[in-house]
Amino acid sequence: MAKKLLVERRAGREMTRSIEILEKPEGVSSLASPLAWRILTELSHKPAYPNELARRMRVHEQKIYYHTRRLLAAGLVEVVGETRVRGASAKMLAPTADAFGVELPSTREGIARKGPSMSPQLRDFLSEFLRRGAFDGSIVVGAPTPHGPYDTSARDGYYTSHLAMFLGQFCSVPQERFIVKLDTEVRAERKEKRNLILVGGPIVNTVVADLAASMAVTMKYAEGRWAIVSTANGRTYTDSRDVLIAKVRNPWDDSKRLIVLAGLKAAGTKTCIIALTQFHEKVLKDYDKNRDFYRILRGLDRDGDGNVDDVEILE
Repeated sequence: MAKKLLVERRAGREMTRSIEILEKPEGVSSLASPLAWRILTELSHKPAYPNELARRMRVHEQKIYYHTRRLLAAGLVEVVGETRVRGASAKMLAPTADAFGVELPSTREGIARKGPSMSPQLRDFLSEFLRRGAFDGSIVVGAPTPHGPYDTSARDGYYTSHLAMFLGQFCSVPQERFIVKLDTEVRAERKEKRNLILVGGPIVNTVVADLAASMAVTMKYAEGRWAIVSTANGRTYTDSRDVLIAKVRNPWDDSKRLIVLAGLKAAGTKTCIIALTQFHEKVLKDYDKNRDFYRILRGLDRDGDGNVDDVEILE
């Protein structure tokens, strides 16, 4: 199915949502049942496993399984997570788009709109964070005062201004809440169960420190220095220019995602944001939304002016 953007004017603002264009009648027929329609609507609120859906909707599991299989076959829902329950595989489902429609051939021309383009890799990478044209999640920076097990103060929080300007090309800010939080606020308010963009390493961001045990690539302190350590191959990276960009499932809520932008030093955070905003096609070239993603990079100063202007993929 082709994916396009649906533009809606609401309260003087323009909101955009992704819309899948149905190309076969099977897509429409799978929604003919009122129960299938309810299932798709329920999944749009929050991804869920079929047995969880059955409990929430108070419907027999067999009916849920029947309709979710049809929705999967029609391409209206997709598997976004999988776990083992009593020896069997349980699949978490979510809609493939915010809206679905039928596009008929027409000779009438629409209004040409010029806006920023987003590469397919970047769209997939940010998909959980961009919902119905608005940012869905929080950007978490380290507190600027001494805190955490290392009693450190974060000095990289202002780099997120550049990241926010970049994201603002593709989404609006939700009006009901402030999207930037300190790591200390997230822990105190127990706000971990949402999509989070975590800025800074475990030295200054305690939420990133809490993730160390669940990540395949993390930062560890050994022999008097910090290093990026990959458990996949045992390699360590200690150059001050080395950074980590990761996207993993949220261990506090499996339906949510976490993006980690962390360097060994404060300048490394800046390198992460430059890599994601300026070199995302290179950095995300083999990104697979169905797996946890880790990318270890090195910031490079090609023209010798003291600023990062390129990145090298180390792993």
